[in-house]
Amino acid sequence: MTEQTKNPQPGYAARAYPLADLTRALPPLTAFQAFVAAAELGSFNRAAEHLCRTQGAVSRQVQQLEAHYRCALFVRRPSGLTLTTEGGALLTVAVDVLTQLARHAHAHAHAHGMSTLTVRLPSTFAIRWLLPRLSALNHALPRTELRIHTSADDMPDFADADFDAIVVRGTGSWAGMAAIPLFDECLTPMCTRETGASLKSIADLAHVTLLHPARNRDEWRCWLDAVGATRIDPGTGLVFDTLELTLTAAAQGHGVAIGDPRMAADRLEAGTLVAPFPDVVRNGLGYYLVYPVQRAAQPAIQALAEVLTRLAREG
Repeated sequence: MTEQTKNPQPGYAARAYPLADLTRALPPLTAFQAFVAAAELGSFNRAAEHLCRTQGAVSRQVQQLEAHYRCALFVRRPSGLTLTTEGGALLTVAVDVLTQLARHAHAHAHAHGMSTLTVRLPSTFAIRWLLPRLSALNHALPRTELRIHTSADDMPDFADADFDAIVVRGTGSWAGMAAIPLFDECLTPMCTRETGASLKSIADLAHVTLLHPARNRDEWRCWLDAVGATRIDPGTGLVFDTLELTLTAAAQGHGVAIGDPRMAADRLEAGTLVAPFPDVVRNGLGYYLVYPVQRAAQPAIQALAEVLTRLAREG
């Protein structure tokens, strides 16, 4: 016999919902989230990256659902995952339930004046520029919970992740995106004080190891071209995948880095790095806060843009 509701509120007539069914044992919500992510992304690995879980955890959570419903939800192939008929039916229900819960959470946060922003940043930008200003950022956005992710990707890709905005290093022109300029990128060599003492002129760079923050070596090429140092080969030296690693290598005496002095402000101030030459060159790139144009009217996005541009103007 179905248990009757004892809820006295209007609209809850006797037997209006089957309480026994609503309180029966079900798999945890995290299992449904793992299933939806795997279905949308077509891979347990990609779902694990999206959810910040291990691939094994996502796979086990989907297996938990399959054991509960006693059917296969995916056909596993080397090329990826394909939903079974039962999996497709469950996906429709799971997406609907998770959507309703997400909407309720958003409405609850809005009613209490709170908002959440998930922002992706270049790793060096996050470490060297944002973190020293994080207290000021949080103070300026007291009703906003910031969730920060880092990446070496210089493309504003919103397709596979729930980012509200992305700080991108680039030209500022991306189709369908609003790009709010923060600051232009400037380049100058940086090294230890000892290495700097050996650089009496730009020509002396031919006798040290050039440290590159990217495989294309564009930063050194740009700076050397701008100062007319045509006899120094920018194709030599060590290549790293981030500016942070390049600056760390320079601070440890492995050579001369090239980058924006804003990203080494603390090291330059402390003297662990010095700029041996006065030449600072703009390379045509900059840092931008980027988001889809459809989000431009969102108050939280507007507030974030205003705070970041103000902090960038302050230096």
